Amino acid sequence: MTHPWDEFSKSLAEPVPRRESLRRLGFVFAGAALSPFGLSAAWARGQQDACKAFCKCRNKSQQNQCLAACRACNGDVSRVCGSCGSGYICCGDGGMCCGGYCADLDNDVQNCGACGNRCLPGLYEVAACVDGHCVYTCAEGAADCGDGTCTSLWADPNNCGACGNVCGGSTPYCNGGVCSECFPGTTRCGDVCVYLLEDPNNCGACGVVCPAGTSCVYGACQDNVPPPSDP
Repeated sequence: MTHPWDEFSKSLAEPVPRRESLRRLGFVFAGAALSPFGLSAAWARGQQDACKAFCKCRNKSQQNQCLAACRACNGDVSRVCGSCGSGYICCGDGGMCCGGYCADLDNDVQNCGACGNRCLPGLYEVAACVDGHCVYTCAEGAADCGDGTCTSLWADPNNCGACGNVCGGSTPYCNGGVCSECFPGTTRCGDVCVYLLEDPNNCGACGVVCPAGTSCVYGACQDNVPPPSDP
């Protein structure tokens, strides 16, 4: 497409009357002055068209409310959240409508950097969303012992209580951060390792025996609940 300034430049080399040259010059200046308004009007029409295509409320007042929210977002329908019945809002800068609510893509662990991109925590990791990227740190009681993953210092026999502390021999297990002969979660009572939370002979502590008709539930003796009788 030939630019008006190019046409005017060519006309200067042509033997045309002075009045014709001035007319052509006026045409060029008029086009240069009005073109920004044309672009602005085209942008406004595009914004309105996007909003009209997005807003589908049958109720006129609801439709107008939706259009107003969409135009507040400059026609960016990805930032418009709501429904015809409950009303629409324009999500703030950096926000986007994800699953019916405004999500901050920079900090939302359920929508990190994009809708639906979840930062899932690991077994011993805590997940966070920082500047739109998933970031992981070790949970309390866990540490990265050099392999890029978090391990539990309370239960890992190769890193028991501290990285590199290996359990073995008569105490092969890591139980509460200490090398032990008992499996994690159990306690040695006499010659055996038991679960104090459910052992009726060592309920909550070694030697605590639950009376007849009771059971050990979470470390406390409780009456047995009889099964429901048939109607």
